[in-house]
Amino acid sequence: MDAHSYRLPDFVREINARFRFSHPETLWSCTETLYRYLRGGGIDEFLAHQLQQLRSNPHFLGDWAAQEIVIHREPAWTLSIAILDAPRRYIHALSELACYVPLDGDGLAADRYALPPGYRNEVFDPAITLEKAGEVSARQGEILALETDRYAYDFRIRQATPILRLMTAPLKPLEWLFSKATLQAWQANDADISSTQLRVAAYVLGKIAHQSSVTPLKNLAAHPHHAVRWAAIQNLGRLNRSEALVKIREATKDPHPHVRRAAQKTLDQLEKKPAPAA
Repeated sequence: MDAHSYRLPDFVREINARFRFSHPETLWSCTETLYRYLRGGGIDEFLAHQLQQLRSNPHFLGDWAAQEIVIHREPAWTLSIAILDAPRRYIHALSELACYVPLDGDGLAADRYALPPGYRNEVFDPAITLEKAGEVSARQGEILALETDRYAYDFRIRQATPILRLMTAPLKPLEWLFSKATLQAWQANDADISSTQLRVAAYVLGKIAHQSSVTPLKNLAAHPHHAVRWAAIQNLGRLNRSEALVKIREATKDPHPHVRRAAQKTLDQLEKKPAPAA
């Protein structure tokens, strides 16, 4: 195939043929496909189309964020252009594998840190400390493969740099943040925004406290993300004490240690309090 005729539909078709979310390491087999898209004029074509849409329709809303525009989104992966314009306050241990391609400027450079053997993404532990593992870099037009299952990266940003990003969907539930001064774990956030949205939804249902929300919250208490499960159980307690107690007792055997501890602590507190008068 002529590189100059390689466009987005070709790219999507080939990535979907190569990449398997159940085997995320297959992302590394997509690098040549990414190069062909980069060299084949696909980015120029996409941006020209976006500008044409904006010109013809002032209400046009593409898949844009503050510093990112999504070129194509699949359930298992995303292709986008992002602007890196400042160093981050913390070192982020990402939940997705990624290929970054600097599109302009002096390229990309980052300090790389090894995630230690005791690191378990789903269980935040402030005692976990990163270990320096050298540096990585890519010149303009080169692919920088981010092996985020093994490393965290701290990019050294000297000027605003546009990058083409091919990223998997989140592979783990949390994105950890580490202190640059001590390299110790500082906090962990939801890697998938849908988990945050579900926790907020559980909170809102608990505040509204309508009985129609009992079943949705009970169902949400079986969610794969531990923080969503616990948010559902907590807010179920605002609606139905007996149903919540059942879920709290079940949660004392939850697979996640944080949920188990919180459930046992809550159960101990509840059993010390007399039930409210009818």
